[in-house]
Amino acid sequence: MIQNKLYIFFILIIILFACAKQGYPPGGPVDKRPPYIISTEPKMDTTNVPVNTKIEIIFSEPVEHQSCEESIFITPFPGENIKYKWKRKKLTIQFSDELVVNRTYIITIGTGTKDRRNNPMKKSYSLAFSTGPELDIALIDGHIYGEAKVEGTQVWAYDLAENLEPDPSKHFPLYITQAGDDGYYNLSHLAFGMYRLFAVQDRDVNNKYDPEFDLLGVASKDISLTSSQIEAVGLNFQIALRDTTPPMLRTATAIDQHHIDLRFSEKLLPDSLSNTNNYFIQNELDTLNILEAYLDRQNPFLVHLMTDKHIADTTYYVHVKNANDLVGFQLEPDTISVNFNGSGVPDTLKPKFLTMEPPDSANNVPLDPDIHLLFSEIMDKKSIEKSLTIADTLDHIVKGNIEWQNGAHLTFLPEEDLNGETLYLIKLPVDSVYDFFGNPLADTLFEKRILTVNPDTLSEISGSIRDADSMAGGEFHLKAVPVKGPPYEIWVEKEGEYVFKDILPGIYTIRVFRDSDSSNNYSYGEAYPYKPAERFYVYPDSIKIRSRWPDEGENIVLPQ
Repeated sequence: MIQNKLYIFFILIIILFACAKQGYPPGGPVDKRPPYIISTEPKMDTTNVPVNTKIEIIFSEPVEHQSCEESIFITPFPGENIKYKWKRKKLTIQFSDELVVNRTYIITIGTGTKDRRNNPMKKSYSLAFSTGPELDIALIDGHIYGEAKVEGTQVWAYDLAENLEPDPSKHFPLYITQAGDDGYYNLSHLAFGMYRLFAVQDRDVNNKYDPEFDLLGVASKDISLTSSQIEAVGLNFQIALRDTTPPMLRTATAIDQHHIDLRFSEKLLPDSLSNTNNYFIQNELDTLNILEAYLDRQNPFLVHLMTDKHIADTTYYVHVKNANDLVGFQLEPDTISVNFNGSGVPDTLKPKFLTMEPPDSANNVPLDPDIHLLFSEIMDKKSIEKSLTIADTLDHIVKGNIEWQNGAHLTFLPEEDLNGETLYLIKLPVDSVYDFFGNPLADTLFEKRILTVNPDTLSEISGSIRDADSMAGGEFHLKAVPVKGPPYEIWVEKEGEYVFKDILPGIYTIRVFRDSDSSNNYSYGEAYPYKPAERFYVYPDSIKIRSRWPDEGENIVLPQ
């Protein structure tokens, strides 16, 4: 009996210690290490490789097969029916046809390759070897930039001796590589020749460029690689989603007996859309007079029309003469007109304040701001002009002028600079402000505030801007981009000095392009028919700016 009690006691002690033992949960710590390649066969830069060779690649750990196979690029393309065989960490690549004699091949394993815990390779890996006695030695490198994530974007190079007008939506490139998470790409071991390059974010992994789905970057020039010019360094791309279709007028809807909303298929430029003569509305008996028109700034798919009173349940026909999307395509001719039914509902909806710029409660506001106020509909301009006040906390009124961009958007322009490091209140008495039809503002209180910048904290960046192409023309557009906050932008008419004045302290990068087509925007170029992108440059050094400590001598040369 005593022995049984002692036995139970020892069992309880063992259980207690087992429960008290601490450490990692079953399976150990989470593995966040990216996979990488340990070795290959043939080894890097091997020559005289047999044309019937198999490629062996050994990873640091087992990887997910499909992600790896979709991230493998072999250039020049060795033919169809490539076979992939896996054995734990080893991948064997076997070609159905023999390789070409005296040809340098590059096999790139892209960053889409992931291990079994979904960790991607940090950088792409390129294996070069030759089936002849020598390796090709030419090289092109650079960076890819864009608003979206650029990691995994591919760079495609076409030999213009084989195809004078390559179309990336139809033709497979001679060479392919993939950018890393920092946007850097490297096309090495290229044969001498003339090349046209594109950066393609191949989202559906079908090895072709699909307009309006894949992001595309076009190089600013074709590249010639020769024995006397074996490198093209710093060929950069800006990728963007391209718009290849014109806008269409989708619907017209009567919101009430005085308001009509026109909905388009895509975002529109504001040009001409505030001109009431751009629209024509009629029923079987008469035309409907248009009082105001404007593009919705928060939803540029919408155009708002204010009209004379509709006849309820009567069919109207609205025609739009002109509308352009953000890249300049004009309205599709077959979709410039739609019908809608007139509304008998009176306008009793109270207008709303939508937003302002600078935003409410903004800090570090410049001393010479343009203050924009946006409302939900056409306002009674006189009621706002009489009631709007901007003052500091001591009730010192800011004198200025009001300009109306349209009936729902006003801009207040101070006559003099505001005081530094001062809180300003922007007020409207809501019971004295109305829309066009007399409805009072919906807000129960309208008091917005902005805090101006302390001018003693401001500094500047200056230097010179030059162009390595002496025959080029167009203004220079320079942008100083901080790590946090909005960028500063300036235009410089010609080569010479530039200065970013009154900028906040911080770390900046400078980007520049030359507006060779005088469009006032960066031109991304076209893949087919080919049109090169405008040249741009990213200053290689980050610039740290301190208060009251101007940074001089940041001289920039735009490459050819």
